[in-house]
Amino acid sequence: MKINTKLSALCIAATLMSVAQAAAAAPAVTAPAEATQPSVANPAAPAPTQVPAPAASASATTPAPAQAPSVPAASTPAAAAGSAKAASPVAPSAPAQRPSTSVVPAAAPIVPSTAKPSKPQQPSTSAPAAAANSVKPTQLDKLNHESAVPLVLEAQSRYQYAISGGSSVGESFQLNGKSYRYLSEDIGTKTKLISYLTQAYTKQASEQFVGKFFVEVNGRLAQLNADGGNLLEFSRATAKMVTMTPVKRSYLLTVPYPAQTKKANEKITVNFEKVGSYWKISSAPHVIF
Repeated sequence: MKINTKLSALCIAATLMSVAQAAAAAPAVTAPAEATQPSVANPAAPAPTQVPAPAASASATTPAPAQAPSVPAASTPAAAAGSAKAASPVAPSAPAQRPSTSVVPAAAPIVPSTAKPSKPQQPSTSAPAAAANSVKPTQLDKLNHESAVPLVLEAQSRYQYAISGGSSVGESFQLNGKSYRYLSEDIGTKTKLISYLTQAYTKQASEQFVGKFFVEVNGRLAQLNADGGNLLEFSRATAKMVTMTPVKRSYLLTVPYPAQTKKANEKITVNFEKVGSYWKISSAPHVIF
């Protein structure tokens, strides 16, 4: 009877020990379960702030973000980090192209900038026009090596108009066995032709030219039925002053021939005289041209 009592007591003690061990083991299991739940919840909170969630979950402690780029613990985070690094240069390259395309709108301000200089160009072009109108070759009050050439060109134009018979070839006739033609109506008399020539020449130079090349028949001027002229290009001439007085001056003109003729330049002396307020050419037209 005593043996049975002792056995039952030992069984009860063993049972209590097993219950105590089970009770002790039960909180040990539940404690990690509860610890794991907050540990999962904590990475879930920073997950919205950091797009690469795998890198944050790989390390539960705070130093883990600093160790993530340096520790190649797992191949998957390393590949993610590499892909993130590869994607990061691509992102700046795309904006780099957008500013380059944004340069195109930048060209839009250039249009008004070009329009602004165009406005000053209008007065600038009108200013030379006004200067050209105020300084006509036939109204030249200041003579120098530059203004002498335009006056010579004006004189050449009037000479060629007169020597070619005017605006049209007039009626032809025979006189002393030679063929003559009348001048056009606008310069058809001696008075009209002298008035036309004295816009660029002195009266003496004009009369010398008319007396040598024209004849007066029944009050009308006529000339030999022939053409004249030369190849000299007075438009490319240069002038150098030789003598000067307050009312008389001489310039040496260097006049080239056309390049294809391969002729040397001509040196022609042209005399000028001040008549009233304006300078005129005192050399006869046929002496110059």
